[in-house]
Amino acid sequence: MQAIYDGFVRIWRRDGPAATTTRAIAAETGYSVGTIYDYFPNRTALLAGYYEHCIDRLCDQLVATDTANAHRPWRARLTLLVQQLYGHSPNSPYFDREMLARESLVANAGRQQHAFERCSGCVYPLVNAWPDLPGPVPKRTIDTLVQTVWGSMRYAHVLDRDPVTAQAHIEDLSLMARALLLSVADD
Repeated sequence: MQAIYDGFVRIWRRDGPAATTTRAIAAETGYSVGTIYDYFPNRTALLAGYYEHCIDRLCDQLVATDTANAHRPWRARLTLLVQQLYGHSPNSPYFDREMLARESLVANAGRQQHAFERCSGCVYPLVNAWPDLPGPVPKRTIDTLVQTVWGSMRYAHVLDRDPVTAQAHIEDLSLMARALLLSVADD
């Protein structure tokens, strides 16, 4: 599957969304058209699968990054978490303005809720395992944190933010996230 998604993204980036046909993806990846149709009967199904794949990949990366940085203070770990949720780290799944604009066409409210719960459910145990965080953080606060960062990333794509502006935005989101966590951890 990863090869199909990688081919899909290469074509999307290089030639645009209209070029992401099953035939083009087959030619790009070496899979037969029939094999791709077995997994994805149309472009809409492929895009929906790609979104779900990205959420799974993001969760895996959040866990791996947090584990690799377990020696760092919670504030530094939070900044890394925000960067990854925002899609501003080297291994972040690829999204662009056009892709995010089509999400509502391929993901109904139930699928979007499932993706959000998957992501938030991944972040919740990570944050609450930070030993130097002053106290436990409620699930609803983690939900707010994830929703704020993810929504900010989506809106930044709509506005076509440049990398310098995006980095400043991440720093501001990290400060807001720290304040949010400290406000509930002190209660």
